[in-house]
This record gives sequence, structure tokens and C-alpha cells, in this order.
Amino acid sequence: MAFGRGATDDGFRRRVYTRRVPSERPPRSTAATSEATAEIRFRPLEDGDLRRMHGWLSDPAVVEWWEGRDVSWPAVVQRYGSGRTDAIEHWIALHEGEPIGWLQCYAASSEAQGEAYHWRAHLDLAETGAIDYLVAREAKRGRGLGSSMLRAFVRDVAFPRHPEWRFVAAGPFEANVPSCRALEKAGFERRATLDDEAGPCVLMVASRADDPNAVQS
Repeated sequence: MAFGRGATDDGFRRRVYTRRVPSERPPRSTAATSEATAEIRFRPLEDGDLRRMHGWLSDPAVVEWWEGRDVSWPAVVQRYGSGRTDAIEHWIALHEGEPIGWLQCYAASSEAQGEAYHWRAHLDLAETGAIDYLVAREAKRGRGLGSSMLRAFVRDVAFPRHPEWRFVAAGPFEANVPSCRALEKAGFERRATLDDEAGPCVLMVASRADDPNAVQS
């Protein structure tokens, strides 16, 4: 998966965003059918989620792509707890009422000298949101929930809450093939392969114009 940074607007703590998303491809089993077509809902991350976040971030499949970041309990509290002061939004994705993943979104322009520096040749950062995410181990990775989660988040949360964004982008490592595939199935397109000191990354972009349900700015 791709990963990033985060803040929650207190005015939205009670709101839940829902979208019924279709299956990306003919499923291999009845279980896969129910998972790929199930409702994906979202709510802001709260302090009560931090123990779960700590467990998710400690999963070896996540640590592999976490770029050496500190995933200790104190670091998780500092980065994701209610005491943080940044403007990044953190969200928990729910499937059948159970948490299955985490996403964060933020203005790409806030990372103009950081993660989004190399995006500038391909996107107007002032009109772009950035996301990072993970799918929990218990979410049965590989059954379509990751791409369903991403598609629903962009269309039900990122674009509606940020009418100034024409694009939503992610930059997974090129070697993280499952993450790149999930983004493609969610409607993102490959814009460029970018050099990063930790390895080549792929700029993946979803466009508001490609989503007939998005509110136009």
C-alpha cells in the first residue's frame, strides 16, 4: 500500500460517508462477491483507534513499505492522536461495521518541498489532494476490498469535502505491485514514474472529471 501523514475536523466526528461500490471483476467465489460489492463506510480516526492503528502499522506487510518510520506506540500517539496539530485528515474505513483500513488525505501543496515535490511537473499542486492508506491484514487482502475502499474514499470523502481539488494522487513504490494494482482498479491512472531516494515511485492520479458523481467546483 501507499502511506503518508494527518488531522481531523471536529465538525465531522459524527459523520459517516457511505457508497455502494461495484465489483471490479468477476469474483472467484461467493465470499469475494459479497466483499467486493459491500458498503464501504468512513469515519474520522479517533483516539480509541490508536491501539488498532499500532497493530496495523506493526504488520510486517506494512512495515516493508513504511520507509523506516517509527511505528512504536509513542510515535503512533504523537502522529495520529488528537494532540497533533497538522492539517491532515485521518479516516477509518469500515466494511460491515468492522474497521478494515486507514486513509489520510491532505493538500498536495502542503508537501511541495516534500513528498509531492516531483509531482509538480505533472500536476497543479494547488488543485491536487494526496492520499496514503493501508488495508488491514484482517481485511483479507487480495479480494477487492482495497480498490473498493480507495474508489469510495475518493468519490465520497476526498472530492466532496474538497471542491478545490481536481485531482487526488498517490505515490506508491513501483515495487509495491499490489498497491499499484489496487489504485488502477479504483480508477487511478499512471502519470509518471518518479525517482525517490528510497526507490522508484509511481504517480497515480484520479481525476474529478472522470467521476460523474463528484461535485464540480
